[in-house]
Parts: sequence; C-alpha cells; structure tokens
Amino acid sequence: MRLFFLSLFFLIPAISQAQWKTSAGINIPPVIARSAEISSEFRRHPGYSLNLNFGHTFGTGHTGLINYKVYDGVSQRRTSGTFLKAGARLYPASISGKQKNNRFFLGAFLVLSKYRQTALQQKLSENFEFSDTYMPVSQKGMVLFPAATIGFQHNLARFLILDWGFQKSFVIRENNYLGRRERNYQPGAGSAQSDPFIGYLQGIVALRYQLSD
Repeated sequence: MRLFFLSLFFLIPAISQAQWKTSAGINIPPVIARSAEISSEFRRHPGYSLNLNFGHTFGTGHTGLINYKVYDGVSQRRTSGTFLKAGARLYPASISGKQKNNRFFLGAFLVLSKYRQTALQQKLSENFEFSDTYMPVSQKGMVLFPAATIGFQHNLARFLILDWGFQKSFVIRENNYLGRRERNYQPGAGSAQSDPFIGYLQGIVALRYQLSD
C-alpha cells in the first residue's frame, strides 16, 4: 500500500512539470450503483497516456445486472467506500505519433478500494435452517487489485473527449463477504454478479474536458 501511495506522490508532480495534456471528466456507468467516479488522463504522445481516477460509493445495495435467485440469508446489504485507480493506456494505431480522432485503446489499472458493508443476517437453527431472527452484521477493509480496460476514444470537439468500453477487475480480498461473494459490491470494481462468466465487469462511458492544449 505504501508503494502505491509513494508512486502517486512522485507521479503527479512529474506530470505537472512535463506539461502533458490533461483531461478530466465523469465516468457514467458507476452512477447506477450510487458511485461517483472522476476520470482523468495525462498525455503528451498520441500513443500512450497515464490515467488517474478516484471516486466514492454511497451506501449501494447494487448486486449486478443479473440477480441470481439464490437466497443467502442476508438482506439489506449496503456498501460504501472510496477508491483510487492509477494506470496507463496504449493506443496501438497512434504509436507512430499520428493523432487520430477515433482510437482503440488497451489499458491497465491498479485499484485501491476501501470498503464498509452492513447487512441483516438470518440466524441458522440447529437443523441448519434459517430462523426468523435477524442480527446486524458488518465488514470493512481495504484491498489492492489489478484491472484491465479496453475500448475506444473519440474526439467530439477540440476540447471534448468521449471514452467507452469495459473494465475487468481481478478482485482478491479476505473471505469477509456478507453472504454470497457474488452479491457483494466492491467500490471501484463493481459486482461479481455483473457477468456470470467473467465476474467483475464494469462499463466505461466517460465524458471528459481537455484542460490543457
């Protein structure tokens, strides 16, 4: 964790001194899960960029676009937390240095996710059946995990940029989930129930304004 924060400490001043082109905006899909995410990109060559995103999840009960009808004895599950993403992108068609208005990209992030979850959990009887008694439960922690991105970038106007694509996260955390792992939302990654085969999959639809030319 310390190495992650130290890298950011040295990265941000280096970017500002190198006079990279900077753009910032909002990634829209996380709003579905009551999450706000600020997206930023720093670039001085058309073929690559550095990316820094941050955001917060506000007590979401989101379990993904697909809702498995398997009851796990947990209800009123809510997740809050803050996340930070630091990574880079590669634009293969622009490696030669030619600027294009529509470009395909591949990228990677390291995501630092701090989470706090609360819920009501049914007690099990001696016959291992759910009773009518509920008890409050909670979990909290912090996890660092990698993520990969893929998508397209479009220059809509001189200072307006649109990104769209997907982020696939590889979340590895302590076994402190409330109920089924798939139904636990992870700030910065989404829900493992978003896709039954791929797992943590989150959309990218970021509209950004270029702050420097």
